[in-house]
Amino acid sequence: MNFKQKLGYMFIGCLFTIAGYILASLGGDTTHAQKDEQVLDKIVCKRLEVVNKEGTTVAVIGATEFGGLMKIFNASGKLVAGIAALERGDGNMIVSNASGKLVAGIGTDPDGNGVMGVANGEVKEIATISATESGGTIKVLNAAGKDVVTLTATEDGNGEIQTYNDGWRKH
Repeated sequence: MNFKQKLGYMFIGCLFTIAGYILASLGGDTTHAQKDEQVLDKIVCKRLEVVNKEGTTVAVIGATEFGGLMKIFNASGKLVAGIAALERGDGNMIVSNASGKLVAGIGTDPDGNGVMGVANGEVKEIATISATESGGTIKVLNAAGKDVVTLTATEDGNGEIQTYNDGWRKH
């Protein structure tokens, strides 16, 4: 094969390549492959992490040995909200302040009853609402963590209000 024949075959090959490229690009805009919104039926992964434009993680959805979890972080990277399955299989939700300190939570006690708690910025429990088989209890505590007021449903179906002064119960 001489040089002119090689050039002829190379030219024909180039023509086929250009024709193939033109035909392939007729179906859509090749420079913006993700221009149209895609709707997926299902995404399967063990952990999904969302980051902001600075690369700071702002949300995580994942799996643990106990079940699932979801964490939300502020722009400073501090955990401000979370939902998770606990070791017993119960659910738990938390809310934290801007510095990442826990200030509210909803979950279950070891008996499977519901519990809600509110804390001050120093993570000291200030108020709780809990449920039992006989009814519910609402507690308000002072900054030292001592009971101040308790509202309780008694086992006989009545209500009880207790006030405390320096650790002593009064009615």
